[in-house]
Amino acid sequence: MKTLFFKIIFFLCVIGAMINTQSMAQQDMEEVMANLQESLDLSDKQVDQVQNLMFQYRAKLDGVLLKYEDEEEPDVGAMIGEIRDVRDGYRKDLQGILSKDQYNTYIDLIDSILQGMFNDLAEIRLMDVQPQIDLTDGQLESLVPIVGKSLLSTVRLLFENAGTRLSVPKKISIAKNLKKIEKEKRDAMENILTPEQLAAYDKYKEEQKAARKG
Repeated sequence: MKTLFFKIIFFLCVIGAMINTQSMAQQDMEEVMANLQESLDLSDKQVDQVQNLMFQYRAKLDGVLLKYEDEEEPDVGAMIGEIRDVRDGYRKDLQGILSKDQYNTYIDLIDSILQGMFNDLAEIRLMDVQPQIDLTDGQLESLVPIVGKSLLSTVRLLFENAGTRLSVPKKISIAKNLKKIEKEKRDAMENILTPEQLAAYDKYKEEQKAARKG
C-alpha cells in the first residue's frame, strides 16, 4: 500500500524512534545517538541501552510493515493496532532506561520533529491552494503552522483510536474532537484570510471533495 495515509501513519510511528526503517547506515545511527546523548544528557550506559532498543524497535516495525505493505486490501485498522503496540512497548522500555526528565525531553523532541514534518506537508498542500485563492507568500507562511498543527492533531487522534472496538460514546467523543480541531483551524484562518479568500477556499475544498467522489 503506497497511499499518503499509509505514509503518514508510517512516519508517525517511525519518527517516534528517530530512525528510518527503509534504510539506515551505521553512520546514521551514530549521528542519531550523538544528538540524543547531547539533548538528553545520556550516560554511556544509556547510549548503549537506547541504541540496542532502537534496533529492536526497527526490526519489529519492519516486520509489521512488511506484513501489510504488499497487500492489495490491507486491514488498515489491524496494521495500525500492531504498529501502536510496537510503539507502546518501545516507549515503556525506554522509560525503564531514561529518567523522568530525560523521557519528557525525548517526547518533546519527537513532538517537535513530528510537527516539522506535518508543517512541511501543510506547506505542500497550501502551495497547491495558493493560486486558487490568491494567497500571498506572507499568508501562506502564516498558515503553514496552523494547517500543520491541524493535520498532526487529526492523524494522532485517528491513530490512537484505529483498530479498536469503539463504544458509541467514544465515537461521539472522537467526532467532537475532530470538529474542535477543524474549528480551531478555521478560526485561525479567519484571522489571516480575507472573506473573499475564505469563500474561494471553501469552494476549492468542495470541488476537491466532489472530484474524489467522482
